[in-house]
Amino acid sequence: MPSAQAPADPAETEPGLLPEAQALVEAFCRHGASIIIGVIGLSGRPLAGVALGCAEFGPNKVRVLLSRPLNSELLLGLMRNSRIALTVSEVPTHRSIQIKGEGAVLLAAQAEDLRIAKRQLRAFRDQLIDAEYGEAFATAYCRFDPAEAVAVEFIPRAAFTQTPGPRAGERLQESVR
Repeated sequence: MPSAQAPADPAETEPGLLPEAQALVEAFCRHGASIIIGVIGLSGRPLAGVALGCAEFGPNKVRVLLSRPLNSELLLGLMRNSRIALTVSEVPTHRSIQIKGEGAVLLAAQAEDLRIAKRQLRAFRDQLIDAEYGEAFATAYCRFDPAEAVAVEFIPRAAFTQTPGPRAGERLQESVR
């Protein structure tokens, strides 16, 4: 007789991103956002890196751009373990959404990816200047060499609020319709 297994959490097994999370991340990126990628490194310890932009953010696929030289160790860890976390934060408010995913793959950056990254980095630069980080710092922080950009695509599995406060870390739930 086969043993009974507990049903899997659909948010952990079925692809799909909640419309609320998708809308927030798209708005954050459009207006200038900090984008952080987290993976498990080769040593088994967490690694974080800064993304250049989010080229595609859909319910079944996320595509972000990274600088290969600045994230070489992170990319090696990602090739070994394809689980990934993407945290997108709005600069002035620190409102943040974290998307956890899997199946991450490394791909060549396309011309459209680079156009999107440049547009998002210009907006992020402006947000940093508005937050009084200074123009020189903001410009240097947002500079990148397009020839060194790579794309990472992954399947989103769950979304969480990461905004500081009592709801930080809560899973975004689909609202009852």
